[in-house]
Amino acid sequence: MELYHDILKGIIDELVDSGNGDGSSNVKPTRVQLRSNLAYDKLVKYLDELERNKLIIKDPLQITPKGRDFLRDFDRIASFLIEMGIRYFDSSTVVGLRNQ
Repeated sequence: MELYHDILKGIIDELVDSGNGDGSSNVKPTRVQLRSNLAYDKLVKYLDELERNKLIIKDPLQITPKGRDFLRDFDRIASFLIEMGIRYFDSSTVVGLRNQ
């Protein structure tokens, strides 16, 4: 699940950094690969899974509302676990929780 989060967050970050948070920009898979720290062949495999689960659209690469819901829910659950003192996640590696 953390890999899915990292990939989806990488897509969102690319949209924000390109200045078009509305999804109108073309996100390059290689930029997402760098942000998610994955080998390209593994990224392609996970992008296929995310598309099958309707969390992304691959052409052009963008996140669906279901993918945005996943990111929001993942961050909320990770925050809750950290607040409760349950350290299943290393807060320094959970992208959505850095610097909190």
